[in-house]
Amino acid sequence: MARVLVVDDDRTQRALLRRFLKNDGHEIEAAENGVAALQIVQSTPVDIVLTDMRMPGMNGRELLKRLQELDTSLPVIVMTAFADLQDAVDLVTREGAAYYIQKPIEDMKVLRAEIRRAVASDGDETGDDDAPPPATGGDEGAFGEIIGDSAPMQKLLREMQRLAPILAGPATVLVTGESGTGKELVATALHRCGPRSDEPFVAVNCAAIPDELIEAELFGAEKGSYTSSTETRAGYFEEAEGGTVFLDEIAEVNPTMQVKLLRVLANREYARIGSSKQRAADVCVMAATNRNLEEEVRQGRFREDLFYRLNVFRLHAPPLRDRREDVPDLVAHLLARFTAEFGLPAKTLTDEALATLRRFAWPGNVRQLDHYLQQTVVMSDSDAIGVEDLPAETDEPTADPSFLSEVLERELSLEDVERQLILAALERADGVQTSASRLLGVSRRKLQYRMEKHKIPSDAFRDGADGPQEDDEE
Repeated sequence: MARVLVVDDDRTQRALLRRFLKNDGHEIEAAENGVAALQIVQSTPVDIVLTDMRMPGMNGRELLKRLQELDTSLPVIVMTAFADLQDAVDLVTREGAAYYIQKPIEDMKVLRAEIRRAVASDGDETGDDDAPPPATGGDEGAFGEIIGDSAPMQKLLREMQRLAPILAGPATVLVTGESGTGKELVATALHRCGPRSDEPFVAVNCAAIPDELIEAELFGAEKGSYTSSTETRAGYFEEAEGGTVFLDEIAEVNPTMQVKLLRVLANREYARIGSSKQRAADVCVMAATNRNLEEEVRQGRFREDLFYRLNVFRLHAPPLRDRREDVPDLVAHLLARFTAEFGLPAKTLTDEALATLRRFAWPGNVRQLDHYLQQTVVMSDSDAIGVEDLPAETDEPTADPSFLSEVLERELSLEDVERQLILAALERADGVQTSASRLLGVSRRKLQYRMEKHKIPSDAFRDGADGPQEDDEE
């Protein structure tokens, strides 16, 4: 068990938490404000801090900051009323808090699980079945289908790792991004990696449901409640009981339904059409849109209060053009999947074909890459897919007009442009030649040849090792 420091200016709340945590076998220290809490931490070893957000003098944010200055590994759980919820979200996603719990605390099992998880992640406890599973990124674990080592993708994965364990309560997550960026994939991975993973994940395409049917589809209907209702039926919220409802294309929901969704998110209750019985909405609600909801609110097409209810946790799936360095890994992943699905021999792309895909703007994002590669895998007769095997659209020029204008204005030669691109790639790759060659879509041998050609000293940059390199001829 752990030594827990409870920080709250409310004496009754401190007493309740002390009693509950003692019954769980923890040792308890208590403080009525942030200053007293710091004094305890400096004089007595504690394993975890449970602090109120709003306190006179030093508030929860300031206390978290001071505690991290003393010990960055000390887990801090923040308790907050709904009015301070966004602050608490920021503390978890940006400022290093381990978790937040909304007051009043109605489900002590969540608090119990989070204390054990936070202490276990610090190496002092082994955890148990109550604790939600840890999130994992990279190519393994629940996030394995999310491919990308680029900075935008690593940022997204870090945020997902923070969020996944805390989705046991009545959380809402908004996933934004252009069409084809993988918003449903993000939502699915969060569900699989969170504490509701054993319960249903129900995805709903709001744009595909007619306005007159969407309420019945979401909340269910009693027999005879409307003309075509010939039997009692459960809605998506009921089917997802205990799990996650994913509302895709949320911006397409009509104004009347927006009001009803707002009430469900506010009260966590809903009723079937034709029934007065209120049912508990024990679900995590995730929503996605490719529209700018702030602009939709300004234009009066989306309710501001519903937007704030949905926008508690926000994730952004970046467009493929902003993470083109991920194209080689995405291609390798998709080629392996498609050849296995279609029962074909393993296939690869030539350097020139891969460079072509990296230069393309991908207006349809990963979905477009997925479709193009499916077509190419099936239609190509060669095990080494070349430029000639790719869809014709991928060879369209996609250079940034502002870049071209700068080149022409400065009267740079092609040699100058190539040298600047090589230097920029080496700088972005922290000097690792193998990584820089991937950014440029060429082999390491070809990069080294061109570095020598432009008199860029090779010994000033590291020669990354990824195994034998193929021969290239200039």
